[in-house]
Amino acid sequence: MVLGEMYPAGLIAFGIGYLGLALAVARGRGPVAAIGVMIGVYGLYTLIYSGPSVVSRSLLNLLEWSNLSVFVYIFLSLMIAGLLRELGYLDQMVAGASSIGCRFSYAAVPAIIGLLPMPGGAIVSAIAMKKRYLEESGMSAEWASYLNYWFRHIWIPSWPLFQSVVITAAVFSVTPIEIVSVTWPATIVTVFAGIAVGYTAFYKYTCTSDGRILYLLRSLWPFLLLAALVVSGSLTLLNALIVTLLAVIVILRPDSRQLLGALKLALKPRIHAILFEALLLKEMLLNTDAPYELYNTAELLGLPTLSIVFLVPFILGLAAGGENFFAATAMPLLKAYIVMGGSINNAMLLAAYTGGFMGVMASPVHLCYALTVDYYKARAGRVLLFSLASVMLVSGIILMYIHAIMM
Repeated sequence: MVLGEMYPAGLIAFGIGYLGLALAVARGRGPVAAIGVMIGVYGLYTLIYSGPSVVSRSLLNLLEWSNLSVFVYIFLSLMIAGLLRELGYLDQMVAGASSIGCRFSYAAVPAIIGLLPMPGGAIVSAIAMKKRYLEESGMSAEWASYLNYWFRHIWIPSWPLFQSVVITAAVFSVTPIEIVSVTWPATIVTVFAGIAVGYTAFYKYTCTSDGRILYLLRSLWPFLLLAALVVSGSLTLLNALIVTLLAVIVILRPDSRQLLGALKLALKPRIHAILFEALLLKEMLLNTDAPYELYNTAELLGLPTLSIVFLVPFILGLAAGGENFFAATAMPLLKAYIVMGGSINNAMLLAAYTGGFMGVMASPVHLCYALTVDYYKARAGRVLLFSLASVMLVSGIILMYIHAIMM
């Protein structure tokens, strides 16, 4: 069997492009340049193999509302975060969390904001924690990026509002609550991994605990309002963001300088450039049928069932860096492995979901990773090493747990 038949073109193109991305990160390139390298290599390969159709379709697909709406989400989220920063509410949140303990705030603030599953949401907690991480504690930009990025995402396996949970539930015709009732152990292990890998940062860097818990409660109302509107089902996330932004403006009455400061943040070109690249890469992956080629190759190689169920979502999450991508592409492909005898095999579901989740967390094209690294001006490769160590720890523990319950 020749190489092109065993490893189809879309898969080969992804591998070459990802190698280019890894080399760019290793050489200290920023997120915009690094992702751009992967898109360039991947696009060139597909252009040679299949002509301009893949690139042109991918660019046209960016005009669909499902992609354009992400820019709107990011803009609204940044406007809210920018106003709360200008008005001092994010400082109050950090001070309130530190009343329990300064080091507690390192993880708690990203985790609190992580309950709101909005695209690129780590930039909100990055803005909130910048002063605490980089100035008050003297933490390195790399440790700050890792803590913010990692703890922002601990709820992905256990919070039913995340898109990956909703999509997975739809694939298997169950409710989101039924999905998280199986996948929640991954959250516990993710918290443990974050503390274990980040131990140096928690131990070495400290700051004052001068806040009051009242500060935290008072600063949370915009986030609680947004969560209530989404959880109740009365509004979509987009409309809930609009209502929350209007509520912040009407109730807190920012002046023109504060409004302008928030607007400058929300329109920051580098943020939207990273977003554009991430969405374009996702569309290119879909238009080359790489997910299906990956699944077929895994079966062709005769990998064990557990390996296929874990690795296919992992690689797809790694490729596109989005929770919704691995759920929408891998879960339908793996349905025959996960649904057995008319019922869901919980061990296989946990393996597949954790695989996708960890692939996303290991991905340099994950929007939250790229935005955080860019905002803190951190060395992307070092932050990625911290993340990969955590990913290996979570993956190993969950797979050992699954192996134990299957015996």
